[in-house]
Order: sequence, then C-alpha cells, then structure tokens
Amino acid sequence: MSAYKNVINSLYLYRNGYLETLNKQRFNGIVGGNIIFRLRIILTNTFKEFTLLFVKNPKLNIKGKIVCVINSANNYESLKFLKSPGVVYLKPTVLGNNIQNVITYRFKSKFFYSLLFIIYLPYILLDKLNRRDLILLHKAFGLTSLFSAFLKKQRPRLVVFANDHIPDARSFILACKNLGVNTAYIQHGSVSKFFPPLEFNLALLESQYSKDIYKLSEETRPRIELIGIPKLDVEIFKTKKRTKIKTVGVAINQNDDLPKVEKLLEVLTHSGYKVILRKHPADIRKITSKVNIQDGNNIGVFDFIHASDFIIASDSSIHVEANSLLCRSIYFKMHSNHKKYDYYGYVKNDYIDEAKTISDLCQKLLEFDYSTFNFFSNKMLYYNSAMESSLYGRSSEVSKEIILNNPKNVND
Repeated sequence: MSAYKNVINSLYLYRNGYLETLNKQRFNGIVGGNIIFRLRIILTNTFKEFTLLFVKNPKLNIKGKIVCVINSANNYESLKFLKSPGVVYLKPTVLGNNIQNVITYRFKSKFFYSLLFIIYLPYILLDKLNRRDLILLHKAFGLTSLFSAFLKKQRPRLVVFANDHIPDARSFILACKNLGVNTAYIQHGSVSKFFPPLEFNLALLESQYSKDIYKLSEETRPRIELIGIPKLDVEIFKTKKRTKIKTVGVAINQNDDLPKVEKLLEVLTHSGYKVILRKHPADIRKITSKVNIQDGNNIGVFDFIHASDFIIASDSSIHVEANSLLCRSIYFKMHSNHKKYDYYGYVKNDYIDEAKTISDLCQKLLEFDYSTFNFFSNKMLYYNSAMESSLYGRSSEVSKEIILNNPKNVND
C-alpha cells in the first residue's frame, strides 16, 4: 500500500526522537491524549473533509512558474522576498486556514483517502507507534498522491519549500522527488539533529552550523549555498545602538514551564528592568503573575527584538535572530526536560552564554558590556553566514538571484 508507505516517510521527525524532547502538554497537543480522543478527531476531520467536496478551488495558472509552498504565516515571511511575476505563493492543504497574500488550494479528494484510511484502521492500529501517531498519519494519508496529481496537471518549473519536516511538507517533497520536479529549500529557523535529510535539488541554508547538522539524502545530493537569513535584511536597517540594559525581552514557547517563567518575570521586574514577554504564537497559556510586564505578542517578533536591550530564552531560534540584529541574548533553561536542553547547540558551540540560576542571570545582565562585544566574530558567523561584511543585509538579494535566475541549474 503506497499511501501507507508514503505517510510513514512523512513522519520522519516525529519518529526520530523529536517527540521525546517535548513536555507532556506539548506532546499531547501534537498526538492527542489517548486513543479514543485520536479516533474522535479523525472522524471529525473526515466529516469536515466531506464538506470540501462542495468547495470550489481557485483557477490556477502556474505552468512553468516557481511555486512557493506555504504552510504558515512564518513560511510566507521567510519567502516573501522572492515576490515577482513568475512566483506563486500557494498553500496546498485540506483543512488548513487561509494565509494573507497566499493562494489556498484545497485537496477536495482527501475525503476518499480518509475513507480508505478508516478501512485500513485495524491493520494500522496493530503497530504501537501508529496508535500514538494516529492523528498525524490520518492528516497526511494520501497527500503525496494528491500533490502528485496536482503537479502533473500544473507543471511548475520549481517548487520552493521553507519547511522540510512537518508531514504535509514531507508528503509534497516526496511527490516532487517521485516526479522529478526540481525543488529548492530555504531554511527558516534553526535546525536540530532530529530533522530529516536534505532531499532537495538546491538548499539555501543559514549557516555552517546548519550544513554540519543536516544529513544528506542517500539519493539526492543537493547543491548547498550558505546565504544567512533573508527575512532579516530589512530589519538590519532598524537596529539600534545599545549601551545600558534597561528593557529585557523574555521569549518562551510551549515547552517552557510557566511557574519558572513567572518566577523569572517577578525577579526581573523587582530588579528594576522593564520586561517584555513574548510567547510563541501557538502558545495559548495564560500568565498568572501579577507583575507589570509588556505583552510582546501585540507586536511582531522583530519589533520585539528591536524594543529589547537583551533577550532571555530557552531553546528557540530567536537567539539567532536577536544576535543577528545586534541584540545579545542568553540561554536560561525554563523547562525541566533534559532531552530538550541546548536543543540547537548554542551553549555547546559558545554562541551564547548560559545562566544556570536566576541570580546568575541577573549578575550576567549587570556585567554585560555592549561596547566590547563583537557580533561579527567567527562564533556568531557559525549560526548566520551573513554575519560577515560582504553578505550582511544582502541575504535576500543573493538568494533571489540564485532562485529566480538559475532555477534550471539547481543541480550545478
């Protein structure tokens, strides 16, 4: 059964150690709390898919064009620098939400694959991992075949991805690979050892770290270019000269423990710092601390960085974005999951310092001196190849030149 084989391939990240790095709440948010809940979600989504049979998709004309596959608003922000007449921003999806400036194309026939999935359920449920990943399996079941049919009809000359690890994206990548459609990948955030091998014709990576951490596909040997972070180019002109640390930005995600976060916020505010707290957009938890803090989710992530004199975070690629915009950051573990500790190797590779305790953190804030710190050293360059004079602020220009002017030569 090719659909089953394809969907197992799409779960590479989740079956290679990533789920074990998550706390219980985040883990359950991805796979569901128990088997009854998972089955109920599948039946509910299958009914929603049935209603798509009566939805009309927009007419597309993308033959010979470059198609940017968008899974999220973050993907679009990472790829919007490519905007030109020959580039189409497309969200191929089943039940996903619309994204501004992106064409949504829904796979109406997914309902029939879901019926097939339900028929095969007794066989699928025999495997323990399948029972755990049931929602993920159902969501991606049939997507490779559906995207393959789409490609045969539309025939784009190049498909660009900013995500290489979620089941939807991996299903689409496999379809391109099977049909010999050229693909390009533009990295949009820090990567870890759990990510799948690069399976593209062209990979535009942020840094030498990314190249070191990524495995290469046995079948595909991509052309790799280290281009930095294109989406930061316009932000570089907004960077400010920092001297004293008055405003501290605290960035958290779903894996961080709220009691630890709230304790940190209290100590920082009582120490006289203005504090801006920014949660990951998918983190809907409420902060109960009564201290006076600014809501960093009312502004964009880069405005959050620009407004801060220093950033505190655990395992987040915001460290790279902050330091690339000349705002120093520090690693402070706000969770209890040791498997998640230093997930991206920032501390191990001496990219940023670590504070073990809140008192140690406060001392480091007092001691840090912007006038003596070099943001353009080799250790900064290791995580962002644009941190050298000839490329700084030009990542999007260089990337656009590679993608738009050489799409037929991605294997050169």
